[in-house]
Amino acid sequence: MKQLAILLLFVPALAFADEAPAPHALVIHVPPAASPIGEPITLEAMLDAPYAEGLTVTWHAIGEPAWHDAPFERSSAGPWYATLPPAAPPGVEYFIHGRDAAGVEVAHFASAQAPQVIAVEPSLVDRLEDLDRAREHGLRNQISLDVMEHDFGNRYDLPDHFARGELTYTHEFWRVLHSIGFGFGDVTGRTPLMSAADAETPLHASRYGFGEIRLRLHPSIFVDARAGMAVSQDGFGGTVRGQLTFGKPWRSCVQVGIDYLADLGPTAWVRLQWDTAPPVLMGASVVRTDLPGAVLSRFGVYLAYDVAYRITPRLSIKGQVSYGPRDGSAHVGGGVGTALAF
Repeated sequence: MKQLAILLLFVPALAFADEAPAPHALVIHVPPAASPIGEPITLEAMLDAPYAEGLTVTWHAIGEPAWHDAPFERSSAGPWYATLPPAAPPGVEYFIHGRDAAGVEVAHFASAQAPQVIAVEPSLVDRLEDLDRAREHGLRNQISLDVMEHDFGNRYDLPDHFARGELTYTHEFWRVLHSIGFGFGDVTGRTPLMSAADAETPLHASRYGFGEIRLRLHPSIFVDARAGMAVSQDGFGGTVRGQLTFGKPWRSCVQVGIDYLADLGPTAWVRLQWDTAPPVLMGASVVRTDLPGAVLSRFGVYLAYDVAYRITPRLSIKGQVSYGPRDGSAHVGGGVGTALAF
């Protein structure tokens, strides 16, 4: 009887041993807080029993109804990795689970009801493009017309002046290549050949076409470059222009530039712009120029003050006044401009 009792005590223990659960892995995982846009997302996990379960990450883009599975694979260094494809903002949600040898699913990290979130952050260029699109109301194209004239005056009351007009089409990308454009221009003027009361003042003129680009090297550094062909009173030639902007061209900034037109000479300027009374933009410039092909004096300088006003998201206007001399007392000039966005 005593032996039978001992046997009966061992029967439940043997039955319990037959029903022992399959071994499970201990999973250690640290979730990434964010991921750059356009790059695959890598998840890492550490397992204490690598072959006890098959480990899987289930994921989907935030707002997407369907879930997708990606397996964890062991690396030669030891940790296990799963890779999710690049995702768009705002990000992805995921959870990690396994399946043991008995086919039982085991939850390890988060769940379908409470998934882990990885924020997908747009790049700096993407964020700047979004800001530009909002600022410009999504209008990427613009046609602008600018006309200006300056009279330098002369000690002998000889004509020394020029007028310049440009018609430009611009398409905005709002990225590193911020914009491209092309246009046509015309410069006409007279300037004395010598400092004398009876000096000749021949007509100088140039008509030119050009292409231009604007690069955004930094959120507050822009480079403008232009090149083209021109025909003047002396024949064919070229035209080039460059400008460096510190700040934002549509807000407060400092601009330094140079322009060269074949047979009519170079122009250089420094301009300060401010936006203390939006939507009005104001600017003050110091301009040194040889236009329109001056040979009497290489020191034609004028000061300019300009104001731009955006009437509607599509239409802007601007005006300018200038004052400066070349060979004699200073005289005045001015200009007007308009731009249509679409």
